[in-house]
Amino acid sequence: MSSRSSFDLVIVKVITDSSLVGFGEVISRSGSSSSGLMNVLKASAKALIGSDILNPNAMGCTLDDAIDDIRTTWSAVGAAFEMASFDLMGKARGVPAYSVLGGQYRTNLERSALLADVAPEEAALQAKKRIKEGFCGLKMSIRDGNRSAEQDLNTVLAVLDAVESDIHLNVLVGNKWENAEQVTSFFSSLLSDSFFGNVSVEQPLSPLDLDGLAKLREILPVSVVLSESVSSPDAMVQIAHHAAADRIALNISRVGGLSQAQKIVHICDAAAIGVSVCAPVGSRLGLSAHTHLASTIRDPLPIDIGNSLAPEREPFSGGFDMMGGRLVLGDQPGLGVDLNEDVLRAMVVNT
Repeated sequence: MSSRSSFDLVIVKVITDSSLVGFGEVISRSGSSSSGLMNVLKASAKALIGSDILNPNAMGCTLDDAIDDIRTTWSAVGAAFEMASFDLMGKARGVPAYSVLGGQYRTNLERSALLADVAPEEAALQAKKRIKEGFCGLKMSIRDGNRSAEQDLNTVLAVLDAVESDIHLNVLVGNKWENAEQVTSFFSSLLSDSFFGNVSVEQPLSPLDLDGLAKLREILPVSVVLSESVSSPDAMVQIAHHAAADRIALNISRVGGLSQAQKIVHICDAAAIGVSVCAPVGSRLGLSAHTHLASTIRDPLPIDIGNSLAPEREPFSGGFDMMGGRLVLGDQPGLGVDLNEDVLRAMVVNT
């Protein structure tokens, strides 16, 4: 199932002997092999027949044995089956998934808004509008097109000037700068006339360059947020060891599932690293799973959850309510979503 040509979305439907149904999803980015993903999914499904889907630890071992030679793909596939497992556990017990994950600190969560790639004046107006709607944080991408560094600088400054100092702006660069000097130069110019304590930079260097990120964090006058570097609990341990991040943007599929994500949250708690849950793409099912995870974090930053599918192409309903700049979780069992089979069937792409 494709959406806006940027990613493929594969829905996993798990049916138990007692007729309970759980859902999970796999995101396949553009450029990756959808056929390879489907082969791994089919092998996984075959291996799981007859197993205890309500035991995610045992399920993980089963999948490890079945497809251990395809670790990258398995990470996303395992995350999908585990998502379905937590959905089923909640339904079997008649409680929301966040209860199975250890319990919620809150069900009303702050949300950040992604600003469009527009001129400085338009970006400032858009930022004011989003804050008026109730959003508690902002995110914007730079270095995306043919704009100069000066144009990027003017846009960031316009947004910062337009909002109060308690509204945080996360500048996403996606490791598009070639070296630390370019990053330092940009933010030194940004703060040459005025200091803004409410701005951060996300993934300014290569995900694997933890030494470079640590050195950059020491000299930058803004916070460093890592996203692509956060691929597993082991990777998070290394990030903490290098002191390479002030905060992270945590995505369930990237790290291999809800259980792995919770391990990362615990590491961040111990290392005093902030956590923002981030799901830039996916259906309402995946967004619900990320929202349930965010509700179990003691001190979460505004979550980055968006509308990735057009309403007429969204196969799921429920899960949470969007109220301006906030997300409110309900108390429905599991992940709380309902599947519209007709919408899903209309979107199926044969592979």
